[in-house]
Amino acid sequence: MPTEKERLDALEPVVAEAVSAIAALNAELGRVSGRLRVLESRLSGAGAGEPADFDAVDEVVAPVIAALRTAWDAEDEVLGDEVRTEKRELVAEFDRLEAMRVDLAGKLDSRRLGRFDREQTKSQLGKVEWRLGALRSSATEARSLLEDDEQAAGEMWRVQAVHDGDEAREQVQQIARVRVEEALRRGAELPTWFRVGVGEIATPDPTNWLRAAAAMVAYRLEYNVGSAVSPLGPPPADRPGSIAWQRQMASFKDISAQFTALRP
Repeated sequence: MPTEKERLDALEPVVAEAVSAIAALNAELGRVSGRLRVLESRLSGAGAGEPADFDAVDEVVAPVIAALRTAWDAEDEVLGDEVRTEKRELVAEFDRLEAMRVDLAGKLDSRRLGRFDREQTKSQLGKVEWRLGALRSSATEARSLLEDDEQAAGEMWRVQAVHDGDEAREQVQQIARVRVEEALRRGAELPTWFRVGVGEIATPDPTNWLRAAAAMVAYRLEYNVGSAVSPLGPPPADRPGSIAWQRQMASFKDISAQFTALRP
């Protein structure tokens, strides 16, 4: 018959497993409770004060937005670094193949090749010419884009406009943060698109929530998003390859990722 100690030793792992299971259940209940609080806040309208108009373009915001619009126009003809590198590599490959074609054609014209070497050279030339034909259209377009890019990048008005746009972008971020903090301070009713994007603060540390909320409001101001439901509107789909397009797409993806990280 087992002793008292043996019975306790046998029960110890069972008790430990039960304690672990209870701790896991408590953690899950806490997560679910937090999620329910967020959902209740979203459904209730999150605030009993006057509606917050985060999208308002007043006398403070208007000149900042105007500077950003000018920066867009300036950057629209300038390629992003990755696109520029891609286009340069395409043109370089076409030029390399063209030089190879000229060299192979010269060998055939020299009439110094033996029969076997001549057939082999003809075969190589045919492959190079086929590759050139496949690349010609895209390489011609790439060359034209690079020429336009080089000219545009050297225009002083564009350089100044881009510089002013960078400063305006910092200003609009600050304006957005102030608007969010002020709306929270006075208990404003938050727009649907705001609650869809970031919901309510669900943790004791609001740092990430405030960062995402301010970035969302700034994005809407900069890119003139007017949707009442979608926080960021549709994804950017205009002039892929330009710096302006790449910046907007990167911002869209980054803020969307912040939204996902906030979800309980």
